[in-house]
Amino acid sequence: MNTLEYLDALKQKQGLTSDYQLAKLLNLETSNMTMYRKHRRVMDDYIAARVADLLQIDKLELIAQANAEREKDVEKRTYWEAEAKTAREKREPLEVVASLGIEPRTRGFSIRCSTN
Repeated sequence: MNTLEYLDALKQKQGLTSDYQLAKLLNLETSNMTMYRKHRRVMDDYIAARVADLLQIDKLELIAQANAEREKDVEKRTYWEAEAKTAREKREPLEVVASLGIEPRTRGFSIRCSTN
């Protein structure tokens, strides 16, 4: 998932219909959104953290993804991509379970209820 997909997810979650509205939500100039869309700029860590907060996901996931997209050095970019992937993989199984309406089981014990 790239940073633009996170921005689109935030737009959808907030019910926004334009990048103008998204820019206002993030307290950005609309020109920043244009630069993001044209791949001329990648959000900084502060904006990445704000977007993550609004999406209710781990900040590291989005900060790492933004750093990977900004990084020119292959070794550093690979590192950041791995960090973003690890954070995303920790979150996604929980989202799948929640979307199915299944409550995750508590590891190690279960609670039995009786009507007696």
